[in-house]
Amino acid sequence: MITQIGIASGEILTLIEEKKRPVSISEVEALLDNEKELTYMSIGWLVREGHVHLVDKGKDKYLCSC
Repeated sequence: MITQIGIASGEILTLIEEKKRPVSISEVEALLDNEKELTYMSIGWLVREGHVHLVDKGKDKYLCSC
């Protein structure tokens, strides 16, 4: 499971870098073909490690590498 979280985390970071803008969590779920639980565990790991930040924009939460 730890390996899967690491791979999914890398996919999320790559997505944010490619878009060059904050990406909503729902967009991450739609663009990456991972289980919802795996996506959220990966986001949690990235936030905890300081690789991404969560930003509130209205009702949505966005991930940015700022």
